[in-house]
Amino acid sequence: MKSKKRWLFLLLPGLCLFSSVLYAEIVTKVGADGTLTLESGKQVVLVGIQMDTEGISVLRVLAQKQDLHLQLIANPVPGAKEFAYAYLKAKYVRFPAKPNDIPDEQEVLINEFLVQIGAAKVAETQDFGHKAKFLKVQEEARKKGEGVWSYEVS
Repeated sequence: MKSKKRWLFLLLPGLCLFSSVLYAEIVTKVGADGTLTLESGKQVVLVGIQMDTEGISVLRVLAQKQDLHLQLIANPVPGAKEFAYAYLKAKYVRFPAKPNDIPDEQEVLINEFLVQIGAAKVAETQDFGHKAKFLKVQEEARKKGEGVWSYEVS
């Protein structure tokens, strides 16, 4: 029995190294460059996207004073701001709605949502887990002429 306990003791710390950091925190400020300042003072940048001033304005409306779930991504540059995927809980009602319908709730990946509505472009030089999905969403937004794609010449 002792050997099993030791084995579990050795295994659990190893598993913690591979888990992603996911936690909730309130965004106190969205900077002019799109940096999110959290209640703890930590600053994070949304991974995989780049925004102009209009996109940052949309991000400010979505994220400022909101409780976001953040999945932190290791940044290879020591001392630099951390990269993150940011999730916002959103309520929605399916249409046609009935008078007593209760809104459903889902988490929306803000990074992807900003690309979807044309408020951001994919940072194609970055390597990140959702890159293929973001590029597909960006192509759909470009074809529809959403956001930045409504006034940019390809």
